[in-house]
Order: sequence, then structure tokens, then C-alpha cells
Amino acid sequence: MSLFDKPVDCDECGAQFIVDDSRIGSIKKDDLEVQYLSCPSCGAKFLIFVSDAKMRSLVERRKAIQAKIKVAHAKRFTERTFKKYMREYNRIKKEQEEMMPALRAAGEKILQEVK
Repeated sequence: MSLFDKPVDCDECGAQFIVDDSRIGSIKKDDLEVQYLSCPSCGAKFLIFVSDAKMRSLVERRKAIQAKIKVAHAKRFTERTFKKYMREYNRIKKEQEEMMPALRAAGEKILQEVK
């Protein structure tokens, strides 16, 4: 299965390749899970997503809120209910955005260790 419609170029060697499941990897270290993309030509690894237990919990909560928002639209819930769901969604998103710089730095460090 291809994840992108078009080939991507490796930032390291310039090789062009299709991103599919075989190019995606994951490294677990302590509480962190680092998902990465690897170039088939040079083996360079590129960070996709880093999570710890808190981030994984927030991802699940955000998915649940997204499902509630979808139902609220479909069933025409009150504006008040819809706004409540949107506030919760935005609060979770903001918390995730605040966490990402530190997680990204930790993930890049882990990828550097395995090169």
C-alpha cells in the first residue's frame, strides 16, 4: 500500500522512492516510540512521529472527540454541545503541540543513535 500518491526524494542521497509500509519503521526506547521513514538507497532515517504514554493517550482522546464531533454534525446536536466538543478538541490539540518540540528532539536523538 502506498502512503503517498507521488514519489519522495531522499534529503540525504537524492534518491526517489515510493513511500509504502515497507519504508516505515518504529523504534521503542523506554517510554518513547519513534516512527520513521527510511530511504531504500542510503538507509537514511527521517522522523515521522514521536510519542510517549501521555501523547498516545492524547491521540486516543482526540480521536474520540473527533468521532463525537462527527456525530454532532450528523445528528444536528445543539450548538452548545458542538462548541463544547470543539473546545475539548482544541485544548487537546494545543497540549499536543506544546509537547511536540521536546518529543521531536528526543526522537531525533534516538534516530541518530541507530544510524
